[in-house]
Amino acid sequence: MYEEIKQQIIKHEGKINKVYKDHLGNATFGVGHLVLPTDDLQEGVEYHDTKIMEFFERDFDQALNDARVFIKEENVSPIAFSCIVNMAFQLGLTRLSKFKKFQYHLNKCDYTSASDEMLDSVWAKQTPHRAEELAEIMRSI
Repeated sequence: MYEEIKQQIIKHEGKINKVYKDHLGNATFGVGHLVLPTDDLQEGVEYHDTKIMEFFERDFDQALNDARVFIKEENVSPIAFSCIVNMAFQLGLTRLSKFKKFQYHLNKCDYTSASDEMLDSVWAKQTPHRAEELAEIMRSI
């Protein structure tokens, strides 16, 4: 059921088999995984896709749970929920929770206003292509 969302996230994040620095200078690996001290990942080592996907599946499960904390899945369109999962994957629950007006409009199923709120954010300035694509999807509901 969530395969399309996973593929969309992989497209947005990319898939890199080595530890690299993201646009904010954070050590990152695979499909946008923020490297933690407990991860036992080393710079300069090329990792197999199996290892990348293990991390991705855990990160995706976390994003799915975060999205469900942010809004009840059954209260919004499945398409809207997929956008929220994608945002949760990138932002995490702490930063996603700051989108109060976005959340308000989602709870009213006002996807046009929710789309506007997505674009009126620091997130949209930092990752404009992703934000524009997700906002367009949201607006099309």
